Amino acid sequence: MSVDRNEEQDGDDRLRRLMRRLEREKAARQQAETLLERKSRELYLANAELSKLAHMLEERVEERTAELLSERERTATLSLKDHLTELANRHRFTAHLSDVCRRVNQDKGRVTVFLADLDRFKLINDLHGHEGGDFVLRALAGRLLDVGRKGLSARLGGDEFAVIVEDLASEEEEQQFADWLLERLKAPISAHNRRFSVSASIGYASLPDHAVSSAELLRHAEMALECAKKLGRGLCVGFTPDLGAEEEERRLLELELALAVDRDEILPWYQPVFDGVSGRCLGVEVLARWQHPYRGIILPGGFLPIAEQRNLLDGIFQQLARRAFLDMASLIRTGQLRYVSINLSPRQFQSSDIVEIIHRLLKETGFPPTALVVEITEDFIMTNLACASRSLNKLSRLGIKIALDDFGTGYSNIASLSSLPLQWLKLDRSLISRVANDHVGQAIVQAVMQMAQALGIDVVAEGIETREQAQWLVDAGCRKHQGFFYSRPKPLEQLRADLLVPLEKLQNSI
Repeated sequence: MSVDRNEEQDGDDRLRRLMRRLEREKAARQQAETLLERKSRELYLANAELSKLAHMLEERVEERTAELLSERERTATLSLKDHLTELANRHRFTAHLSDVCRRVNQDKGRVTVFLADLDRFKLINDLHGHEGGDFVLRALAGRLLDVGRKGLSARLGGDEFAVIVEDLASEEEEQQFADWLLERLKAPISAHNRRFSVSASIGYASLPDHAVSSAELLRHAEMALECAKKLGRGLCVGFTPDLGAEEEERRLLELELALAVDRDEILPWYQPVFDGVSGRCLGVEVLARWQHPYRGIILPGGFLPIAEQRNLLDGIFQQLARRAFLDMASLIRTGQLRYVSINLSPRQFQSSDIVEIIHRLLKETGFPPTALVVEITEDFIMTNLACASRSLNKLSRLGIKIALDDFGTGYSNIASLSSLPLQWLKLDRSLISRVANDHVGQAIVQAVMQMAQALGIDVVAEGIETREQAQWLVDAGCRKHQGFFYSRPKPLEQLRADLLVPLEKLQNSI
């Protein structure tokens, strides 16, 4: 019995343990199910939030993509427009002209390019400021908006505009359109109690008459525009084969000029400046002459503009200055001359350290700085007064004198003159030509001389061609004289010989 009872007890214990185990497993399973349900709910909510965020991100990506596309389109549009006038800019003009020319060549059509350049636009900026200049540019652009017709109107930069027209059937129609365009551009502009007087020069060329490509068409229109400006401004000029021949000649001259600098073919000639009372030769102005091997002597107007475009001015200047300093040194030392003057262009001050170049040449040649006069133009002063002041003061500190050349043709004012280290004013020949018998011309010269005297500046009269002009200037108190009445520019050998000739004999021989 005892054994049976023990076995029964053991069975009960196993049963209880089994039951407790089952209860624990049931509790664990319930706890796991509860945890799983909670985690599933959390995961569901997280997935819902992620889905919402993904949708929001997708919408934002779409919005930003649309913004970027819109910005790119706006930027592309702006890149084809001139920001000041809203006309097409040079980039769009060039691309459009190329497309039009390809189409015209295929369809056997005709296209004409008109280039317009405002005359003396710098004067508007000087008188009315850049705000006034911008107003004029916008006003003229408004007149061009409806001019293009089947073409395009553009601002190429600065004060240069362009118009492409495709429906002009003949040269007569081109000329009529150019004349109409010129009249449209030169009509006065009035605003805010101010009146702006403007004029323009126009050059034009057509395809296929004058060119076979857009590049050639544009180049020929530019040649015609340059011709219009040279003929006196305010004119319309169409391209002709003669202009093409002139361009080829100019290109040949450019190549020859580069060789001429290497071969020292650019020589100094000298035009004396005399004392109008004593007849003594005071000094000489250095003038460039190109001794061409088969073209003969070429005057500065025939090659210096090319030299400026080809960046040859510095080389030419250094050759001329070095040779002139060496030529004139003995005449300065012996007292036969007091000074030598040499011209500088505005670009030389902008593109090089011209002060250092002059200083070095003076040291190399031993020429005294106090016997050197540097002649500048009013354009240099008006372009950048601060730059002019810095450079001219450096030259002045070396002992070099400064002369303002061609005075009376520009727009410099007394304030700018008084702020610069100027020793001389050279009266332009346009003023001197009037002093013999024109009371207004005489009054202008007398006023200039009084102003110069008040500023402590000496006056040189250039372009004197008659005895009457010379005598009037002497009577008015101007003694430094230069011009064909006294002497033409001449090479060194002739200058040396003529310095020994009395003034009266020299004048009688002219």
